[in-house]
Amino acid sequence: MSIKTLKKITLYGLASEKEAVLSGLQEMGCIHLIPLAETAAAPEGELSEPRAAKEAYSHLLSCPVKRREIRRMDAMDTDEVVAKVLANKNQLRAASDARDNLIKRIQEVRPWGDFSFPELNQLDDIRLWFYVIPHHDMAALEDIEMPWEVVHRDHKNCYVVLLNKTEPDVNLLPVKRSHVGGDSLSSLEHQLEEAEMKVEDIQGERESLTRWLYVLSQIVARKEDTRSLEDARRVTLDDDQFFLVSGWLPADEEERASNFVASFAVAATIEDPAPEDNPPTLLDNPESVAGGTEAMAFYQLPGYRTWDPSTVVFFSFSLFFAMIMNDAAYCAILGGLVFLFRKKLGASETGIRIRNLAYFMSGIGIVWGISSGSYFGYTPDKDTLFGSLHFIDMNNYGAMMKVSIIIGATHIVIANLVTAWNNRTRLYALAPLGWTLAIAGGVAIWLGITGDLALVWKTTFGPALAIAGAVLIFLFTSTRPVSSAKDVLFRIADGLHALYNISSVFGDILSYMRLFALGLAGASLAVTFNTLAFQVLDRMPGIGVLFCALILIAGHLLNISLSLMGGVVHGLRLNVIEFFKWSLTEEGYPFKPFKKQED
Repeated sequence: MSIKTLKKITLYGLASEKEAVLSGLQEMGCIHLIPLAETAAAPEGELSEPRAAKEAYSHLLSCPVKRREIRRMDAMDTDEVVAKVLANKNQLRAASDARDNLIKRIQEVRPWGDFSFPELNQLDDIRLWFYVIPHHDMAALEDIEMPWEVVHRDHKNCYVVLLNKTEPDVNLLPVKRSHVGGDSLSSLEHQLEEAEMKVEDIQGERESLTRWLYVLSQIVARKEDTRSLEDARRVTLDDDQFFLVSGWLPADEEERASNFVASFAVAATIEDPAPEDNPPTLLDNPESVAGGTEAMAFYQLPGYRTWDPSTVVFFSFSLFFAMIMNDAAYCAILGGLVFLFRKKLGASETGIRIRNLAYFMSGIGIVWGISSGSYFGYTPDKDTLFGSLHFIDMNNYGAMMKVSIIIGATHIVIANLVTAWNNRTRLYALAPLGWTLAIAGGVAIWLGITGDLALVWKTTFGPALAIAGAVLIFLFTSTRPVSSAKDVLFRIADGLHALYNISSVFGDILSYMRLFALGLAGASLAVTFNTLAFQVLDRMPGIGVLFCALILIAGHLLNISLSLMGGVVHGLRLNVIEFFKWSLTEEGYPFKPFKKQED
């Protein structure tokens, strides 16, 4: 739950040792290289090979059924493997497109029936011209002298055939002519059957090729390693006899790096970052709560000299998501989906972190949903087990607004307390502490006015906290050094400008009311779908069961989707906008180790 301490390592050596040193650093895999020279883009030829291998690997990885993987790299020529897979991909794409075109063609031809065109000399050179005419435009045929016939009707259109030796004028009818083609419906269906079998054959070949998945993964890794090594060569500083390479090293890897340096004929320095340096950010979190890192990094990564808010984000995002979902059954479905795809999510470190976060979000959501008494919008009676666990009344607007605002105030207070702690060696720490007192005082005054706290909080304690906080904000927000009367005036201006942000913190706290608003909206929508469904059931005996089920399924699927979207978007927004605004002073960039990917 912290940002790892980094050291700056710089290696000096003979140019003849450069390749060996870079290969060794890649093998060690714990250094983020610092560009010391201007880098030129890699030639296109160097990029095409790894791209082809990646494309082939991705094609096989997405195959639904896979074979046992071959682990021996010498079992087949790697270029031949890539070529075979890419050829299969192109064949599958072409065959699938042909099949889809035939399906579309059959849909267009089916209303006209199964027929074949006779020879022109059998019809005295009269041709058939096909039109799909909406019912409301059928009157246009009344003034046409040439013979015509309606061969099919549906709820929307009439399918009309005109007989004429030449193509009718394009303005004769209000619709364009339909191009039926020369193949009969039965011929098209036969072609579709052959196309389906061809797709199956190619899919079978693709399934067979999945035995080379491991080999392809190693090809991709090897080519990526080669390109990464080439990139490393371009960022070193070189002259005729010596080279210089530098990078960021986790402090706990310093001993390992020292042993590496000792094994080569190079000199090295390992030192702390200088004030002007901008090291990357390497977060160190246990897997159980590292999902907060993934959620946070989607928007912003903290700077190296700030703090790691990912654990706070893990818990606060889960709570906000639960309040917005506001339904135990919906969250149980989410948990079930995560469990269903647990193996797929567990295939990568990022997937494991997201899976753990999703499990926790689902669990908190189920607890909140039980507390609010919502199960697909249905609230159990008080005399039942689940009804007795219901104590949060979402229809009590006043109480829920207070809960949302108190949660928002607490969230922003945590942000300011963290900022104060991170600046504890500076007087500036008193400014975020002042915001903490001001927010606490404002909430106390409000709760005193509403009667939730004793009157003394409204008249004495609350105003005292708010005034004390305002004084600290005014005095200590500015870090401008004072060396003249002019600087004093500027500090006063800085303090007044900081106090102006009271309106900003007020707006930020009110933003948390969206938790209640979105949760109530989702619950109301669920109740509405239930009401509509059972009204249909009551008024349409028999067939009403089907429509009732359709309304319930479609309605709740839509509501779950909207609630999921709102929970993720607004849950993250309250963290990365309102919360980060008061706790993170700078944005960082990720630590990317120079390491080998091939086994």
